[in-house]
Amino acid sequence: MDRSSSKALSVAPGSSPATPGKARERIMEAARRLFYTRGINATGIDLVIAEAGVAKGSMYHHFGSKQALVVAYLQREETIWKTASAARDDLEAFPTARLAIFFDGISTDVIAGTFHGCPFMNAAIERPEDPEIHRVITHYRGELALHIAALIGADASSSLVLKLMVLYDGAKTSAKMTLDPALVKLAADMACDTVHDHIQNVGK
Repeated sequence: MDRSSSKALSVAPGSSPATPGKARERIMEAARRLFYTRGINATGIDLVIAEAGVAKGSMYHHFGSKQALVVAYLQREETIWKTASAARDDLEAFPTARLAIFFDGISTDVIAGTFHGCPFMNAAIERPEDPEIHRVITHYRGELALHIAALIGADASSSLVLKLMVLYDGAKTSAKMTLDPALVKLAADMACDTVHDHIQNVGK
């Protein structure tokens, strides 16, 4: 996905205002880009409005508040993440291979220069006491567990899946701090070794 920054959009004098659907989409795209690359707290609502090229009234008509916009941003990030993860997956591959492909999605963004950390981790750090935002984060964590469980054929609540989630979180954190895809590969190898050892122990 392209999260690279772009110049602010503007509405030329005398031009027609954006339709409601287009205005909402422009706000969402501007918010996604700014919240992810600059940070939620560092991004004022006026900057989002300027980047989207819409009237302030349009922003509050569609979202009501900055918090509501952040919630919508995270919900869209979950949808995009699920779609991208499913598109990369190889249903015919062995569980460890599917897991490696999943981790490789982080490396792809790092190499492309579009990785600025996990949006859900970033939001958790920036908004630690916001219950609505944490409700969305909790939902994402549940979807992450289900996805990893499906990759390896395990129960989403198993200790194996929890271990793999920790390694996935670690891969994202390391990637944000170092921008080194080799550390993502290391975490992926550890995850695959963990699954391999589990399969071997089950077979005994």
